[in-house]
Amino acid sequence: MDIKYINPFISGFLNVCSLLGMKTWQRSSLDRQDTLRIEQEVNIIIGLTGETRGNVVLSMSELTARSIASTMMGGLPVEQFDMMARSALCELTNMVAGNSATNLAEHGTQINITPPTLISGKNLLALVSQIETLVIEFTGQEGKLVINIALES
Repeated sequence: MDIKYINPFISGFLNVCSLLGMKTWQRSSLDRQDTLRIEQEVNIIIGLTGETRGNVVLSMSELTARSIASTMMGGLPVEQFDMMARSALCELTNMVAGNSATNLAEHGTQINITPPTLISGKNLLALVSQIETLVIEFTGQEGKLVINIALES
């Protein structure tokens, strides 16, 4: 997988989070998997089409998801992962994907993004794609979040 497709997603995530008041996110690890599989409690999937295609998935625990939603809602406590919190996470993912698509376009790669799909549940295991996946873990005040990037040119 070409790094020119990866950095726009890292910077897209960090830029959007900073704009929303989440300034403490730091990349904590980088790994590779043979397939795109998700195992966290909350997963938001964005599909990509165009010059490169695939999927990007933001994965996290429900506690992290509620903490992010709370920050996005101005610090309002989020006791349950309800429709408002789910909507906030989908919007975050949509903003990250849009920012990343803009970053890619500035470097000559045109992509289109699909609307976000949220999948949540306990003991979840889903195989999303058979494409090699880059797994980037971030740690911040809100918790731990993983960005799974599975792209093919």
